[in-house]
Amino acid sequence: MSVLPSCGCCGQAVVVSVAIILALLHHCSAKHRPSCPSSSCGDIRDIKYPFRLKGDPGGCGLPRYELDCVNNVTMFTLFSGKYYVKDINYKRYEIRLTDAGVVEDTTCSFPRYFLSRQNFSIISDDDPLTYWYTEEYAHHPPKVVFLNCSDRVSDDPRYVEVRGGGCDSGGHIYAVMDRSEVFPPEFTLMDVKAGCRLKVATFANWTHDGNGFHTKHERKVSYADILRSLEDGFWLSWLQLVCRDRCQGLYCNLNRTTQQIECGGCQIFNQDTDNCGQIYSSTSLILPF
Repeated sequence: MSVLPSCGCCGQAVVVSVAIILALLHHCSAKHRPSCPSSSCGDIRDIKYPFRLKGDPGGCGLPRYELDCVNNVTMFTLFSGKYYVKDINYKRYEIRLTDAGVVEDTTCSFPRYFLSRQNFSIISDDDPLTYWYTEEYAHHPPKVVFLNCSDRVSDDPRYVEVRGGGCDSGGHIYAVMDRSEVFPPEFTLMDVKAGCRLKVATFANWTHDGNGFHTKHERKVSYADILRSLEDGFWLSWLQLVCRDRCQGLYCNLNRTTQQIECGGCQIFNQDTDNCGQIYSSTSLILPF
């Protein structure tokens, strides 16, 4: 019976060999990878991974992050809705979007697409973007709710009447800004007046309206304020893509000081509130938006 000689350096040799093979594979794949220079459209410059501009070479960016350039304006399709791209921040993994209807429908500036928290899942890879990780919002972005009411509402200052000939739809149209960024929300099902029905709802960007009104009930909101917050757009994040790629799908966090991704073992159903953020629960009758 032959006995293989022991070799204290064999393990190191194997590690070195594997490293060389991986380096060669990386070199070969990079050699055949198409050149991916950054693209641009209108005000949006330096479009790069994970985004791609329609018409870019195959393999550049990810298909579900594809942007369109329409009349020199950058557009992104989210849940079948068309949104203007206002800004992309690659250091914070965030993109700022505005509903196309707010920009194009000048008579009323109604959002065309219904967008709510329920559109997004924080534990699924199906959504290309999420609001959960954004720096601007504690947990939930502010929202604007448009209601069509059969009677005039005069006993609730949150109901801001939308005026304009093109907005007439057989009732009184009101916009309500919910500026709360955490539970419980300012505007719940109990706040909807009798005779009012939901017309559309979308996210807004109250924290970026330029006036610094960040908390509840600081002052009465005008329709000009609401329009400005809608036009300014809202922030969404693709950090969950980074978590999947760099942290094997585990919870991850962007350190705002070092701009580094920090992976963690926090489980979504068993969170350590000291390390993973507080999970909110509420018995309020919360509207589905």
